[in-house]
Amino acid sequence: MSWTDEQLIHAVQGGDLDSLGVLVTRWEQPLFRFAFRLLRTHEDARDVCQETFLRVLHNSERFRDGARVSTWLYQIALNLCRDQVRKRRRWGLLVDTSRDTRTAPAGLAFADSNADPSQELAIDEQRRAVGRALSEIPPEQREVLVLKEFEGLKFREISEILGCPESTVKSRMYYGLAGLKVALARQGVHGA
Repeated sequence: MSWTDEQLIHAVQGGDLDSLGVLVTRWEQPLFRFAFRLLRTHEDARDVCQETFLRVLHNSERFRDGARVSTWLYQIALNLCRDQVRKRRRWGLLVDTSRDTRTAPAGLAFADSNADPSQELAIDEQRRAVGRALSEIPPEQREVLVLKEFEGLKFREISEILGCPESTVKSRMYYGLAGLKVALARQGVHGA
């Protein structure tokens, strides 16, 4: 029998660490990809992912009945990403993601394994251009774009995660897409 995320959280509340392990297995990759898209470094994304599950373990009693575990997990991860960005600013740390030559984590790359090397190179450059363009738009818009376009969440779910009306989410999406298009055009990428 496969338990729902909500059933697993209730088991974690009762001290069942195996249930936490199942949640980690289900949500580790989606949360890592989400954090990576916002923070653009593997180390920071890994730290956010680990800290998210530690907070779930230590604060499982804060989960409200009737809420969705996915929403709660994204809220925790988003807040940790925001904290990480604030830390970078406070310490004056700038991360140059354009030179990160490591392979993107699973699910981030657009490349087809059957594509020829020149196609893979073009796709990789397009991925980097989108990453750079995302970093140029305001954080509120970037969060909505990542949650909607990369994570595939519905506007209602994003509204719950961000704690703002659905109309605000849609507005941020609209302006985020417009800003992304401008940022890509500045890089010479058109029609992306």
